[in-house]
Amino acid sequence: MDEYRDEQVRELPELEAMKEYMEDIPIPSEIDARIWSGIRAGRQRRRRRVFSRVAAYTACLLLLVSVASVRFSPEVAAYVGEIPGLKPFVELIHYDKGLELAIDNDFMQPVGLSEEQDGIKVTIDGMIADESRIIVFYTLENVDGRKSVVNFNGARISNVEHISSSYGSGAFEEDWKIRQDTIEFQPEDGTRLPDTLELELKLNKVSEAATTDIEWHFSVPVDKAKFEGMKETYDLNQTVAVEGQKITFGKMTVYPTRIGVEVNYDPANTKKLFYLDDLRLVDERGEAFSSIMNGISGSTINENSQVLYFQSNYFKKPKHLYLRASSIRALDKDKLEVKVDLERKQLLARPDSQLTLKDIGTSSEDGQDILVFELKNNNPLDQDRMYSLFEGAFKDAAGHSFESHMTGTSGNGADTEYQFYILKEKYQSPLTLHIQDYPTRIHGDIDIQIK
Repeated sequence: MDEYRDEQVRELPELEAMKEYMEDIPIPSEIDARIWSGIRAGRQRRRRRVFSRVAAYTACLLLLVSVASVRFSPEVAAYVGEIPGLKPFVELIHYDKGLELAIDNDFMQPVGLSEEQDGIKVTIDGMIADESRIIVFYTLENVDGRKSVVNFNGARISNVEHISSSYGSGAFEEDWKIRQDTIEFQPEDGTRLPDTLELELKLNKVSEAATTDIEWHFSVPVDKAKFEGMKETYDLNQTVAVEGQKITFGKMTVYPTRIGVEVNYDPANTKKLFYLDDLRLVDERGEAFSSIMNGISGSTINENSQVLYFQSNYFKKPKHLYLRASSIRALDKDKLEVKVDLERKQLLARPDSQLTLKDIGTSSEDGQDILVFELKNNNPLDQDRMYSLFEGAFKDAAGHSFESHMTGTSGNGADTEYQFYILKEKYQSPLTLHIQDYPTRIHGDIDIQIK
């Protein structure tokens, strides 16, 4: 299954942490001088990357918006106070109530493995794991104090087949001292974890002197007794219709770290359904457990089937549980293509007048041109959202297929600019791009009782 990340910031009353997407702009290793100059000029924005066995389906990633203060439940705060050094990691997962509950129920596995290379010390502090998800907590330390920028180039578990990873940049400025973050791994359904995970991390260090690729290897023990057999399954098998578009909710599986719900879209639907804006699980007390905000939020089974992931209420043991939503991002299937006339610099086809082409020009990135779009959007639901607007694959008029490996976004709110990078080629105009997500919606109440 292809994993993807939700490219949105949802309005969640119960959370204080908000997220927004950042774009991934690769750094060419052969132009160190230009990179260092760029570093001094300003920080580069990057997005997290998700890698899959079948395909790498890159989507935008989430940047944690700082908050004035972080508050924990009394139970979690007490637990954090007993373990030195744990509080920063609890702050990292504060956006996910399910992971907070997991820590409160002694689900964190301490690791404490360290290795130093080229002036950088990496420590694998701990992890939270079950049969569905592995969250690895790590620390980077700049032990030699030299100015550099460090970014992740890869993270994998080499002794587990069919497992995807999601991670973010470790450091964002040249004078960094210490950074703490997480790496998420998703085993394919039915995968049995070994007693030890062979963890490999690849980092890229950019300094005035050189650009260096560094690789770390850790053998991380797994206490499988903590989670084996800990899951609950419910067969929902209920179909709902929203503005004539049919959706069937299938099996729901509850793990300690997350909940997965199978969602099937009727192939006869006239609209492409991108995402259920406010889909959530609500218990008898009215407490909501919403979709995963900073991590893998879903898996694509096929064109019309997905598994959507929610914060877990496994340790809450609710008496009653409901699946609810009222808004779905959707677009007519005959409006999913955007056609760009390269010579005239105009759009021949687009979803609506909100999307315009601002410019076509030469990028500062070697060997690439850039298409610059603007999306006007005054919907309050999208005030803090950033969209992964286009799929990476596109075609020219001759039917030749190409792939864009870089996108950019600037602005936020009513007017947002999207940059779509393409290799310098002799394309036969027009180019056809495919909409991946778009801020048009259908509305209707979904209310399914699970138990």
